[in-house]
This record gives sequence, structure tokens and C-alpha cells, in this order.
Amino acid sequence: MRAIEQLVTFVATVIAAVLIGFGVPLAWVWIGSQLQTSSGASTVNFSVAMVILFGIILTYVLLLYLAGIVMTLFGPREGTPGAPPRARAPWMKGMTDTREIRRGSAMGGIERLFVVTTMIVTVAFWLWFAFKAGSPLPSQ
Repeated sequence: MRAIEQLVTFVATVIAAVLIGFGVPLAWVWIGSQLQTSSGASTVNFSVAMVILFGIILTYVLLLYLAGIVMTLFGPREGTPGAPPRARAPWMKGMTDTREIRRGSAMGGIERLFVVTTMIVTVAFWLWFAFKAGSPLPSQ
């Protein structure tokens, strides 16, 4: 039963990561295409580009804010019976921190989702950049 739960969690995390990593930018590119007044493939209005850029950033900030609310409402509460003690992530420890390292993940589900999203989008970008993008140099 535990293996099925882990598989469902993994599949749901990957699906959510793809939707967040690719869905948000593509949605803002579509919104930008609706705002663009001229129909030129090589020109984009500066204001439309700024709407797309800041729209993507604002959407990710709002998603992280909503993820924090979800973690607060539905996550395990520290100090309650049955809640495992929360290990601190290595980058949040001081240099002189000599506490014993606890086994288990220091990340919750929402944090893991955004880490997986970053990894999937980064790998997809580098694959596109290496094999599909072509040379930026002019061909003579």
C-alpha cells in the first residue's frame, strides 16, 4: 500500500510540476499575444513584453504564497502528537550548528513540488537549447 501511495504522489508531483513550469509561462505568452496590437512574428511591443515578464513573476509569487497557506492549513503541526519533528534543511543551518542530523526529508510536499518543477524545467530548457534551438550566429 505504501508503494502505491508513493507512486501516486510521484505522478501527481510530476504532473503539477509540468503544469506549473510550462503552463504559467505559456499562459502569459498567450495573454501577451492577445495584447499585441500588430501581427509581426519578429516584433513585440515593450509594454507587452513587460506584462508577460511581470505576469509570470507575479503568478509564481502568488503560487508560492498559496502553497504556504496550504502548508499552514493542511500540513502537520509541530508539537502535535503524531507529527514528526521537522529537520532543518542544510542551507538553513549555521556554520557552527553541531546538532545531530535527523534522517528523513527536510522538505514538505509543496517545497518538493517546486524543487521538482525547477529541475524538470531546467532539464527541458537545456535539452531544447542543446538540440533544438540551433545556432544564434548568422549563417553565411
